[in-house]
Amino acid sequence: MKVCVGIIGLGKIGHRFGISPQGDPLSHSEGYAQIPNVTVVLGVDPDQKACRDFQQRFPEAQVYSSLKDVPHGFHLDVVSVCSPTHLHAQGVIAALAWQPRVILCEKPLAVNVAEAEMILAACSAQNCILITNYSRRWTPMLQALKHLTNQDDGLGTPIGACLRYNGGLLHNGTHWIDMLLALFGSVARAYRLEKLPVTKDDTAESIALSWNSGLTAYLIAVRGTGCSIGEGELWGTGGMLRYSVGGQQVTWQTVQPSQWSGFQELGQVKMICEAGLKGHILEAVTEAVQLAQIGGQPTCSGADGVLALQVVEMARNNKFLIK
Repeated sequence: MKVCVGIIGLGKIGHRFGISPQGDPLSHSEGYAQIPNVTVVLGVDPDQKACRDFQQRFPEAQVYSSLKDVPHGFHLDVVSVCSPTHLHAQGVIAALAWQPRVILCEKPLAVNVAEAEMILAACSAQNCILITNYSRRWTPMLQALKHLTNQDDGLGTPIGACLRYNGGLLHNGTHWIDMLLALFGSVARAYRLEKLPVTKDDTAESIALSWNSGLTAYLIAVRGTGCSIGEGELWGTGGMLRYSVGGQQVTWQTVQPSQWSGFQELGQVKMICEAGLKGHILEAVTEAVQLAQIGGQPTCSGADGVLALQVVEMARNNKFLIK
């Protein structure tokens, strides 16, 4: 079955990131280009240079600078919505007119819960499968974490986590929120750690999440750096997981008796995942194509995207830990 794909938003994640030096697709367009029987037939972006670059790479595609310019009666099987977050709702509603079986929307799903729920309801009404691209869901890194956190002789009872990020709570912080939800289920409470003004790009928000199991996770905003930060530790009664480079490397240390009576210490560092993010885009777009062909349930659904935003709003609306 031939699958026709359209991409709304031809910026970095939509097209410009291209391919890594190792040949791993880093954009939706290059991911689709690697899947047999898939044709990218539509691109939409207001930036003329982005349109030209996309057209040069995919000469068979129709390219438009505005959603309203796309002809009526256009039909697609899969649409990727890669526009800025505040334009996601507009993109999804426009895409539904093309009768896709699947829409793959970049994270976060929307700017707030109400808008995200509207997007989800609109897709449901049209029997369109909605995927939220929290791309870590498809990575070896998350699979390694699930393996250890589900073992009695692995992490044991989860106790705490300290995760560091930059680039805004909605944009990058919700990656870690979604990861924790995938590992441990629904959050019981969320709150901001600091009484600091929320900036336009919400980079000043450090928050805490807690579960009824006793686990507390701290998401610490790292300010004042242009570097991409995505590192942290997760510990339990059985040991400590540590991941770095945005989760590309995951290490594990078990708890063992200490030379100091009455104490414990962490043992030798073991690498459990050296290709943590490999294939994260390719796996997501491949799943979108497969769901369009045979149906099924997405790894990260629209409902998952709504849940991550609900946690953000919980944190923003709860009382401050430090006043």
